[in-house]
Amino acid sequence: MTAFESMSEKLSKTGLYSTAEGKMVYAELMAYAEGLDIYYNALKELLRECFVSTAQNYGLTMREKYICKCPVDDSTDSRRNSIIAALSVCNNDFTYDGFQKCLKIWGVEGTLKEDCDNKKFIFECTTPVSDDKLQLIKQQVKAFLPCYFEFEWKDMSEQA
Repeated sequence: MTAFESMSEKLSKTGLYSTAEGKMVYAELMAYAEGLDIYYNALKELLRECFVSTAQNYGLTMREKYICKCPVDDSTDSRRNSIIAALSVCNNDFTYDGFQKCLKIWGVEGTLKEDCDNKKFIFECTTPVSDDKLQLIKQQVKAFLPCYFEFEWKDMSEQA
């Protein structure tokens, strides 16, 4: 129901006003409805963008900005799934298995090796990764790993 229909229905029930076309009340309601419909549509869009599962535009962009996620592609579903997966990482994922989970979220596959003597994780990546995405992944890895661990990336995508 549009804003005009809603207002017209409510006023008609009172019996005080005639909302028939051509009357002054009709014109006034049409003017109000134009403004109210703009706000209604803006609120409807805001509500949609507030939730990851329904966001299509700036709701995804804002979350991507703060989560620094790496979608598999630029489709809305891929972006949405990447954000949902990133939000599923919690403090209990601060483990070897949790790190593997993060690598899958970032859309890369390979073998993760732990070199405890040198306090280093070595990831042999079998997925081709652009330089931009690699920088983003390294930034996220740095935030995820304990500060005393180093991270080494080995590109094995051409050998796979």
